[in-house]
Amino acid sequence: MNNIIHKIRQIYPVSDEALQALLTNMQVRYYPKGTYIVRAGVTDRLVYFIEEGVTRSVFHHDGQDTTTWFSQEGDVTFGMDSLYYQQPSIESIETLSDCKIYTIHINKLNALYATYIDIANWGRILHQNVNKELSHMFAERLQLPPKERYEQFNHRYPGLINRVKLKYVAAFLGISIYTLSRIRAKK
Repeated sequence: MNNIIHKIRQIYPVSDEALQALLTNMQVRYYPKGTYIVRAGVTDRLVYFIEEGVTRSVFHHDGQDTTTWFSQEGDVTFGMDSLYYQQPSIESIETLSDCKIYTIHINKLNALYATYIDIANWGRILHQNVNKELSHMFAERLQLPPKERYEQFNHRYPGLINRVKLKYVAAFLGISIYTLSRIRAKK
């Protein structure tokens, strides 16, 4: 669990006691590449902590897939509508590699939030950081030319370009695969 613990403590200095309580309530699961761990239209009340591997969040619409987020070692992922509002997820989460993931049910995580202020603070800061990133990505997509979006992608996700299909990166950046190929060829 080194990747998960490192990332948690990078976000907030969670005590050993609180961290142990969190880890005790998790279950390890292994997912092969290409597995949808969260499915659009299904209510999923689990939080997924990625120890090994890469996932993408994706919207399916009219036969098109649009990648909206990538998660990798140490990151947390989940379907927001399912987790917080007990409604079917509007997006899917797909494994892009074989993954080792620790899960915890939201009810158990909420109980830990109520018991350990440092876990609650970690969760709050995690969500603040994600909100900030989403806001920045939205503005970048509206304001930056494709080359600069690609540069921001590489800054945000170092090395990920070599771990995922380019069509997912292109969809994430809101550009065609041809534009992405041209940008990469000029590097």
